[in-house]
Formats: sequence, C-alpha cells, structure tokens
Amino acid sequence: MTPPGSVVVTGAASGIGRAIAQRLAADGYPVAAVDLHVEQLEAVVADLRAAGGRVVAVAGDVRDRDCHRRARAAATELAPLWGWVGCAGITRLHDLTDLDEADAREVVDINQLGLLWGSAEAVDEWTTAGRPGVLLVISSVHAGHAAERHPVYEMTKAAAEALVRSVAVTYGPRGIRAVAVAPGAVDTPALRASMQSAADPAAAQHRLEGFSPAERLARPEEIAAVVAFLLSDQAGYISGTAIPVDGGWTAVLARESQDAEARRRS
Repeated sequence: MTPPGSVVVTGAASGIGRAIAQRLAADGYPVAAVDLHVEQLEAVVADLRAAGGRVVAVAGDVRDRDCHRRARAAATELAPLWGWVGCAGITRLHDLTDLDEADAREVVDINQLGLLWGSAEAVDEWTTAGRPGVLLVISSVHAGHAAERHPVYEMTKAAAEALVRSVAVTYGPRGIRAVAVAPGAVDTPALRASMQSAADPAAAQHRLEGFSPAERLARPEEIAAVVAFLLSDQAGYISGTAIPVDGGWTAVLARESQDAEARRRS
C-alpha cells in the first residue's frame, strides 16, 4: 500500500514517539519528526534516513505554536499532509494541597495546549486543502481512571480525549477522523527513570506490571502498531473515540490475591 501522504509525529526523539516515527517511516510514510531534544532527534532522523525513510527533523517545543506551524510546513513539503500524531507529553506527580504552579502549568502547556496547537494546524491544513486526514493523540489509561497524585496529568489526558471527540464531530463531514490511543504502562526511558526514583526499582516495576492481566509492561512498538492501523484505510470508520492499549488493565475490577490464605472459596 502506498501511504496517502505525510505524517507529523511530535515527541519523536524517544519512547513511544520514537517507535511511532520508526514504524511509520518503515511503512513508507514521509515523516516530520518533532522534538525539543535536538541531538536525540537528529540521531533518530539519521537512523531512519539510513534505513531508507523520508524523514525530516523539526526541532522545537510543542508549547510554542510556531513549532507546529513549522512542522506543518515541513510535512507538506514532503507530501500532502495525511496524519498528525500528538505524542509529546510529560508526567508529573502532584499533591493539590501543595501544588507548584510552574510545574502544573508545564504539564498543561505540553500535554494539553501542545495538542491543541498541533490539532489546529492539522485541521486547518486539511480544511484549507479540501483533503481528508487523521488526527491521533496519545492519551492514557489515566484519562478515564484515577491514581493518587496524578490530578494535573489526568486532567490533561481527559482533555485530550475531549479534543478528539470535538474534532471528530465537527470535521467528520469533511473526511477528517480523530482518535485517541490510551496506553497503560509502557517500557520507555521516562518510565524507567521514574521507577529508578523508588527505593526498590524492581519492586516498583513488579507492582506496575501487576496492574495489568498481561503482567508486563507494553513495548513502544505495540503502541506504534495501533497508530499505524488507525492511520490506515482499514480504520476508516473509527473516529471520536479512545482505543485502550493496556493489556486489559482498564477491564479489571479486582484480581485474585497472591496470598492463598486470602482467597475465598465460595
């Protein structure tokens, strides 16, 4: 299958974003890869070009609307814009009773406004050109479920899914689809660093793995595979919703205790 156009991927220098850029480039999509970390981004782009991908680096901060304008221009120079994948995001732990305003604003500006600016550029490109397109945002299981000390992060992910619904409803008649992908715990450098902050990193990982019936972390490539599917014509009737990729995590009400003495028999 010949890809129908180019794709912008934000947060492309590491983790899920990197895996998405790799997968889409391998599938033949021209990719505009966006990230704040210039050296990492250039290394990723060099690797993808060496493998035959048509990839351009766009160094910038997603909090800056001009970054998205430059990404739009870079992508359309490669080919007409087909997809926009908003992946750049950060996680922070917060207590509402001791909330650092600057830290909270950083999460909102990156996770929420960063998606808004990119979505606006993508939709404007498609409506101006009279072309269809696909907006994908990387959400989280946190969008619909709560964990302690994640209020700001969860607020931004819920907002991301609300944005998807708005775009799908407003621009669906013009052939524009919008879908959120909601991963559970994914084995990324950021998550590894977070687990290393625990007194016992192995115990922290084991606990996190145990939340999912799959009893493991997702691989970034598994999230990228879902993104590739959603960009394809095979997903042409999927819009305005969130697709969980969580190993069954959000299906769980309760799991059997590992303590045999605590298991009920009737």
